[in-house]
Amino acid sequence: MRERVQIDTDILIIGGGTAGCLAAWEIRRVAGSHLRITIADRANVRHSGSLAAGQNALNAYINQGTPEDWVAYVRYDLLGGPVREDILLSVGYELNETVALMERQGLPIKKDNQGRYLRRGKWNIEINGRWLKPLTAKMAERAGAQVLNWVYITELLCQEGRCMGAVGFGVRDGRFYVIRARAVLMTAGGAAGIWRSRYEGDAHHRMWYVPFNNGASYAMMKRAGAEMTGFDTRMIPLRIKDTYAPAGTLAIGVNAPMVNAMGEVFMLEKEEYVRMGGHTAPTPVRVWACYREIAAGRGPIFMDTTRGDPEKMAGLREQYLDMSPTTVLYWAAHDIDPAREPIEIEADSPFLVGAHAACCGAWTIGITRMTTIPGLFASGEALGQAPSRYISGCWTCGRIAGRHMVQWLEGRSAEPELDPALVAQLETRTFAPLERWHRQEFFTNGKPVQGVLPREMEAYMQNTMEDYCGGRIHHFTISEPYLEIARKRLVRLRRDQLRYLVARDLFELERAWDVINRLDCCQLVIEHISYRKETRYLGLVTRIDYPERNDAEYDCFICSVWHPETDTLVFKKYPYEQIVPGDRTRETV
Repeated sequence: MRERVQIDTDILIIGGGTAGCLAAWEIRRVAGSHLRITIADRANVRHSGSLAAGQNALNAYINQGTPEDWVAYVRYDLLGGPVREDILLSVGYELNETVALMERQGLPIKKDNQGRYLRRGKWNIEINGRWLKPLTAKMAERAGAQVLNWVYITELLCQEGRCMGAVGFGVRDGRFYVIRARAVLMTAGGAAGIWRSRYEGDAHHRMWYVPFNNGASYAMMKRAGAEMTGFDTRMIPLRIKDTYAPAGTLAIGVNAPMVNAMGEVFMLEKEEYVRMGGHTAPTPVRVWACYREIAAGRGPIFMDTTRGDPEKMAGLREQYLDMSPTTVLYWAAHDIDPAREPIEIEADSPFLVGAHAACCGAWTIGITRMTTIPGLFASGEALGQAPSRYISGCWTCGRIAGRHMVQWLEGRSAEPELDPALVAQLETRTFAPLERWHRQEFFTNGKPVQGVLPREMEAYMQNTMEDYCGGRIHHFTISEPYLEIARKRLVRLRRDQLRYLVARDLFELERAWDVINRLDCCQLVIEHISYRKETRYLGLVTRIDYPERNDAEYDCFICSVWHPETDTLVFKKYPYEQIVPGDRTRETV
């Protein structure tokens, strides 16, 4: 008999990252001591998630103008949206206050000679962020949150039309966790590993975004019946080749221009790119321009650090030590001196994110951060249609979500008991790959006769998405004939092959659930991109069969709800609500 751990709490936070920790802190500040707060993290909350290696800048800070100007920039950077301006404005009004709070909590923020935060562009400031994640974890601990480290949450508990908790397993002890909660906050990160990595073997997880973010936020909310949105976008980051460290440190931090193999600063020297904004063009356009140059035979692409600011170049290695030490080691091992030779960049595989340069996540009601499932809230990368929030915006979103959760719980009576049959069903589902392993017969090489290993299924999924859903191999372009093949292959995986997925131990059980969640994300991506028959996000989702924008049909938000009976997504549209006046394709400052 497998050991069960039963936990009753008021608020369950799934994911102990940036948004989750600040939500716990804010809940305690607003509600006092009477609410029980529980954080579940698949790793250790002090060193988990996207910020485990630190960061050298906060990419969302209002250095100039107003929160409205920042919102205008965000929608401009996504080619005019659609974005949830109401959510972004609620973040903008509290963004600088949250950064000041983090400085009081011990975050080292760099300052100039006048004591002002050291700017790194219009909306960025520089920090010493090596200890950023332990700092946020300590805030959650000081808030008195019960932290469940090494607990992998597999499913949300939904009963009587609302979310009432979650279940999962201990990745070290194998116990089954049943967590009943009056409200749940989903902050378990975005999704990496959907498309095929450039590297294979032991290096197949060498990428920019944290490889352990498996899309669980999106998959669990989708399976619970929440409206999902923004999966017609994805983030394709331009990064330093081989180490995939952010190239923005070279562009903004040391003023290095982007050049092609002929030395042309093409974003400034070619009229077609100048018309689209030049070197300050929206992020998707710069990605598109790079691969247009490569396709024309003018690649590879470089950041010409030899033309960078010499004074800023002196501290370049120190900046990368704050977030990507591998880059400094790589330069040393390959005798690369950025002051004397340009640094090659390339686009990494696409990623699904909701707080960076894409909009993936759950649709939420107003600015409450509550999804269409009562009792289920979303923040961080799990919150849809509000891009470019980054670290500081996720801190702020976590705080706002925490306050709304407290308000929602006020005056609510005790929750009903969980249905034992539902809990038993979810327990069986959680450990199914492990149980299948024990029923297997094996070949002489140790592989199961009828079972499929997580790595094998992951590889097939990644190859399908890479080849037929806009991977690097096609310069990230997409068309319906390719999508139809991707759909057919993913249907076969999800409906036929998952029944053979096996796991030999708890480590492999984690990998198995990673694949299950990623496959659900694949369905969202394929169907959302297929539904939006236009090219609205040039560079991120470039449809060669529908190369133009179609404002009459698709200048709107697109949401879907999963129907488990048919395993299909049913779509609906919401109109764009513009709050900040002006041309959506232009900045205001």
